[in-house]
Amino acid sequence: GQLYGDVLYFATEARAGWTHSDPRPLYFWGYFVGLNGLWVLVPGLLLLDACHQLATAQCGHDRPRHKAH
Repeated sequence: GQLYGDVLYFATEARAGWTHSDPRPLYFWGYFVGLNGLWVLVPGLLLLDACHQLATAQCGHDRPRHKAH
Protein backbone atom coordinates (compact mmCIF):
# COMPACT_ATOMS: atom_id res chain seq x y z
CA GLY A 1 0.00 0.00 0.00
CA GLN A 2 2.84 2.39 0.80
CA LEU A 3 4.49 1.85 -2.57
CA TYR A 4 1.18 2.39 -4.37
CA GLY A 5 0.66 5.69 -2.56
CA ASP A 6 4.20 6.81 -3.40
CA VAL A 7 3.77 6.01 -7.06
CA LEU A 8 0.54 8.02 -7.11
CA TYR A 9 2.21 10.88 -5.27
CA PHE A 10 5.13 11.12 -7.69
CA ALA A 11 3.07 10.37 -10.80
CA THR A 12 0.43 13.00 -10.14
CA GLU A 13 3.09 15.61 -9.45
CA ALA A 14 4.99 14.66 -12.62
CA ARG A 15 1.80 14.81 -14.65
CA ALA A 16 1.07 18.28 -13.27
CA GLY A 17 4.48 19.39 -14.50
CA TRP A 18 6.04 19.66 -11.01
CA THR A 19 3.97 22.81 -10.41
CA HIS A 20 3.32 22.04 -6.73
CA SER A 21 6.98 21.57 -5.79
CA ASP A 22 9.49 24.28 -4.99
CA PRO A 23 11.77 24.77 -8.01
CA ARG A 24 14.90 25.38 -5.90
CA PRO A 25 17.32 22.49 -6.49
CA LEU A 26 18.06 21.82 -2.82
CA TYR A 27 14.38 21.62 -1.95
CA PHE A 28 13.41 19.58 -5.00
CA TRP A 29 16.25 17.02 -4.88
CA GLY A 30 16.82 17.03 -1.13
CA TYR A 31 13.29 17.06 0.17
CA PHE A 32 10.94 16.05 -2.61
CA VAL A 33 13.08 13.35 -4.21
CA GLY A 34 15.49 12.39 -1.39
CA LEU A 35 13.30 12.24 1.67
CA ASN A 36 10.22 11.03 -0.15
CA GLY A 37 12.38 8.48 -1.94
CA LEU A 38 13.04 6.83 1.42
CA TRP A 39 9.35 5.94 1.49
CA VAL A 40 9.93 4.02 -1.73
CA LEU A 41 13.33 2.55 -0.83
CA VAL A 42 12.54 1.12 2.61
CA PRO A 43 9.29 -0.70 1.68
CA GLY A 44 10.97 -1.86 -1.55
CA LEU A 45 13.87 -3.38 0.38
CA LEU A 46 11.49 -4.99 2.85
CA LEU A 47 9.49 -6.44 -0.04
CA LEU A 48 12.65 -7.86 -1.63
CA ASP A 49 13.72 -9.38 1.69
CA ALA A 50 10.29 -10.94 2.18
CA CYS A 51 10.40 -12.43 -1.33
CA HIS A 52 13.86 -13.85 -0.63
CA GLN A 53 12.71 -15.35 2.67
CA LEU A 54 9.63 -16.88 1.03
CA ALA A 55 11.69 -18.32 -1.84
CA THR A 56 14.19 -19.82 0.62
CA ALA A 57 11.40 -21.34 2.69
CA GLN A 58 9.72 -22.74 -0.41
CA CYS A 59 12.97 -24.31 -1.65
CA GLY A 60 13.40 -25.98 1.74
CA HIS A 61 9.84 -27.24 1.62
CA ASP A 62 10.15 -28.54 -1.95
CA ARG A 63 13.24 -30.68 -1.30
CA PRO A 64 12.46 -34.38 -1.57
CA ARG A 65 12.50 -36.09 1.76
CA HIS A 66 14.32 -39.35 2.17
CA LYS A 67 12.66 -42.04 4.20
CA ALA A 68 14.71 -43.27 7.11
CA HIS A 69 14.98 -47.07 6.96
